[in-house]
Amino acid sequence: MNTSTKKHFVWKPSQVNDRRPALRLIAGGSRWDVRLIGMVSRTRFLVSHPTDDGKLVFVKEGDRFDVGNFDGTVLSGFESTVLRVLLGESTGLELSLPAVEQRRREIIRKARRARIVLPCSLRYGTEANSLRAGFTSDLSEQGAQVAIETPLPPSVTEVDVSIRISVLGEPVTLQLRSTIRSIAPDPRPDMPATLLGLQFQDYDPAQRLAVSQFVGERLLAEGDDVFGVIR
Repeated sequence: MNTSTKKHFVWKPSQVNDRRPALRLIAGGSRWDVRLIGMVSRTRFLVSHPTDDGKLVFVKEGDRFDVGNFDGTVLSGFESTVLRVLLGESTGLELSLPAVEQRRREIIRKARRARIVLPCSLRYGTEANSLRAGFTSDLSEQGAQVAIETPLPPSVTEVDVSIRISVLGEPVTLQLRSTIRSIAPDPRPDMPATLLGLQFQDYDPAQRLAVSQFVGERLLAEGDDVFGVIR
């Protein structure tokens, strides 16, 4: 008798160990992701030292970088000069922060997405095998990213998403018709999954309000445009 049972699909997002705001430095066609350490003054800020394969990148005072930051809706950027290079036990770069009128801002999304992992299900037909179990990795009023174990048939462009959330302590089950905007494999070899970018179609105002309240509570704990309030 075959007693083997199939394991349930389990998915987790990439673990973020450093909660400091992330910035991207670009120079000479290369790019490095660094962390904001803090503001030195209204015109200076400190970031972690960029690295390549765990080794510090050679940087000297006077070097220039394009600095970028994405808060979930707005992509901001500006040119910055290295004012000081910190070496020793605590490495870092002190960079210049230009005036507001010299910073670029572009709205990428109309609504910020909160990083929320919730079990969900996707249905794309009436057959018994047209159901996929999955997990959200982010959620907003307008859409979500969902991870599923088994890819959908190539012809599928819309799905019905079912998600259970809690609003003001009360459980709410959302049934949302969604359009598939993107499909990509999870790049982690130890986490085989397909990532779907979903856009919610027009849905009931009561459900929209529930999503807005739920996401709003989660966003309170997340970072914003790190330079947006520096004038």
